Amino acid sequence: MINPTVMKTVALAALLSMGAACQAADLAVGKHLTTQELAQYASAPVVQLESQSFKVLSSGTRTKSAGATSAAVTQVANERGVVGESRNEVVVSQVSVDSVRQAVVGLSAAPVSAEYYGHLNISTLRFAVFQDAVTARALLKKALPQARVDVPIQYAKPVAR
Repeated sequence: MINPTVMKTVALAALLSMGAACQAADLAVGKHLTTQELAQYASAPVVQLESQSFKVLSSGTRTKSAGATSAAVTQVANERGVVGESRNEVVVSQVSVDSVRQAVVGLSAAPVSAEYYGHLNISTLRFAVFQDAVTARALLKKALPQARVDVPIQYAKPVAR
């Protein structure tokens, strides 16, 4: 026979782990986290993007559409506690794609994929993790000072009207 105290302890542990999983799944883009919710991520890594700090809440892959390949996605919280989503991309514009291709060779972490739109002078580089995208942004800004280099973070889901 199982000790009732042990059974209660196991049941409580199961409930707590399910609660934590539900809270992690509740990280909707644009949600403003409370102080208590942010405290759950006290040990989460912090990534510095110029003067802004982002707490990495979760990372994984998401299927783009039926049958399409998966894309890396990272959920972050900004300094105000608002949840955003990054596709670990660096978007480079206002310089030729050939200049970007040359600069990419010198990056410490190679992009997982790259798309170049020569007629628009826009390049999109995707990285495996958010930190690699932020590091690549800093290196590309130094290598291409005339370029606009961004790591887009989405704070709202697009809505069809």
